[in-house]
Amino acid sequence: MAKAAKSAAKSAAAKPAAKAAKKAVSKKALTKSQLVAHLSEKTELSKKQVEGVLDAIVDAVTAQLGPNGPGKFVFPGLARMSLSQVAARAGGQKKINPLNGKEYITEARPAYNKVNIRPIKAIKAALA
Repeated sequence: MAKAAKSAAKSAAAKPAAKAAKKAVSKKALTKSQLVAHLSEKTELSKKQVEGVLDAIVDAVTAQLGPNGPGKFVFPGLARMSLSQVAARAGGQKKINPLNGKEYITEARPAYNKVNIRPIKAIKAALA
């Protein structure tokens, strides 16, 4: 009888630990506040300081990729970002849908800017 009580106590103690381990390895992406809290813990900076750093990074990226910038930004140790312009497409062409065989008319699409992000080789190797 004492063994059953001990095993029940061990399993009860193991359940909260297992739940805590599951929370640490979440399948969801971090929110901004979670990222700020994580960086604040790791760097021993205040949350306001971390938010200031993140805002400065966003400002630098938008300045470099914006209309007056070179169109390229390198985030050292993380990724390269570049801006490419996608041309406008004319509409009004008749095409046939290969899935159902019905005819349709294409719509026009305006030109837009596309941001390409390429991770550095070290991150590719770490995730492969």
